[in-house]
Amino acid sequence: MRKLMLTILALVMTFAVYGGGQKAAGSGQVRVADIVAEYNEWNHLYYDQMKKMADEWGWHTEVFDSAQDVNNQINMVNSAVAQGFDFIVIQPVDNAALGPSLEKAVDAGVTVISHYDYDPNSTTGKKIYQVLFGQKEAGVMQAEEYVKLAGTSGNVALIGGLTGADNARRRMEGYHEVLDKYPGIRIVAEIYCDWDRQKAMAAAEDIITANPNLNAFLVQDDGMSWGVYSAIEAAGKLGQIKISSQGFYESSIPAIKEDRFMYTISYPAAFFARDAMNLCKDLKAGIARERIMYLGMELVTKANVDTAPF
Repeated sequence: MRKLMLTILALVMTFAVYGGGQKAAGSGQVRVADIVAEYNEWNHLYYDQMKKMADEWGWHTEVFDSAQDVNNQINMVNSAVAQGFDFIVIQPVDNAALGPSLEKAVDAGVTVISHYDYDPNSTTGKKIYQVLFGQKEAGVMQAEEYVKLAGTSGNVALIGGLTGADNARRRMEGYHEVLDKYPGIRIVAEIYCDWDRQKAMAAAEDIITANPNLNAFLVQDDGMSWGVYSAIEAAGKLGQIKISSQGFYESSIPAIKEDRFMYTISYPAAFFARDAMNLCKDLKAGIARERIMYLGMELVTKANVDTAPF
């Protein structure tokens, strides 16, 4: 039944793109497909900026939500190619699984820009462009700040994104690169919650029950951190268990100010959209660009929460 529903969803999305895109194709508009892993708060901000720039340039954009399903996302890539999009900007649910489809898209004349990193020496990496932030580096930054604030001992739990996804895996690698240096820091649990707030809350409830002396959660996304916070609050342990996070949405500002989150890490969605769209514009104009570009990250604390970009 799930596969049937996903197939129907893919067909609906294909129809939507076909219906919305034919007029644009006929008028010669440049067309950009934004194929996201999940249309969450970060991607809402991203697409708002993308559409703003596209509207200014007279371009056409379409957002495709794969709902974290790799097969659905492959179908969407193929649909975008079939409907004649000029550019595909994508967050691959699974880099390895999406690689062949992205290569075929490039071979068909579509320019592909990925926001999740491929090895630049791989076949896929040589064909596509990449606008990235350091996924592992984000995990390292988050864990180093935790050690700086909380010290080199204690019990921590790690909450990751989508099981098997490259971005979640590399952030987790960053955690371990730092925390494994300190024998006094005990990692009591490592659970992937699919970037889902409710799943993160349920996982946190179980972890808190099993570990009464837990000191902190390191969480890969602010949306999941809100779920973790709810579990800590329900357990009556707000003074005991801290939250370290990533993402920095507008909803995270009060969390930082009110000490619900110790800190978070900002990699602004609008900056990624801006740079991806400017890359598209340059390439359309025949301007040569490097295959990979990196955006910076910013640690967000009480000191800069009102000025840090999100």
